Amino acid sequence: MLARTFVLKPIDIGMAPELKVHSDDPAGTAPYRRTWVGIPVWLWVDQPTESTWGPVTRTATYGGVTVTGTASVQSLGWSSGDGQVIGCGAGTPFNAAAMANQAAVDSPTCGFRYQKTSGSGTFTLFATTNWSVAWTGGGQSGNIAMPTTTASTTVRVGELQSVNVSQDGDTFTG
Repeated sequence: MLARTFVLKPIDIGMAPELKVHSDDPAGTAPYRRTWVGIPVWLWVDQPTESTWGPVTRTATYGGVTVTGTASVQSLGWSSGDGQVIGCGAGTPFNAAAMANQAAVDSPTCGFRYQKTSGSGTFTLFATTNWSVAWTGGGQSGNIAMPTTTASTTVRVGELQSVNVSQDGDTFTG
C-alpha cells in the first residue's frame, strides 16, 4: 500500500538539439528536434523534480505499524530510435554560450551521434527511468521494484555534405 503513495513521473528530456517547430513541417504545429548524422547529441534530465528524479520519501501507518519508504532512481536508459542504446545517467545540460567558439563537442557525461538518417521520417528517442523503493517498518526492511516511467521526443536526422578548402582556396579531394 505504501508503494501506491508514490507518484513517479517520466523525466523531462533535455537534449541538444532543442525542440522546436521547423519550417519544413507543412502544418507548422508538430515540434521535433533536428540534427545531422555524426553531430554530437547531448542528453540530460531537464529540471529534475522529486517526482521525476527523486528521492521521494513517504510514511504510512497500517494496522499500527509505521512504514517509511524512499523511492530512488536505480537507472536511466536512453534509446535513440535508430537502434542505439545509450547507457548513462542524468547527463550534463548543454550550454550554448560555453560552446559558442568550439566545433561539435561531445557531452562529457551522456550523449551519442546518429549514424544514419531518419529518411523522410523521424526517430523517437526514449528515456526510461527504473525506480525502486527501500522501505523499513515493524522491525523489517526491503526493496520494492516500481513500474518504470518513460518519456519520448521526436528527432529528424538529416545528412550534410561538406567540401574542405585550404587556406589558399584550393579544394581538397578524397
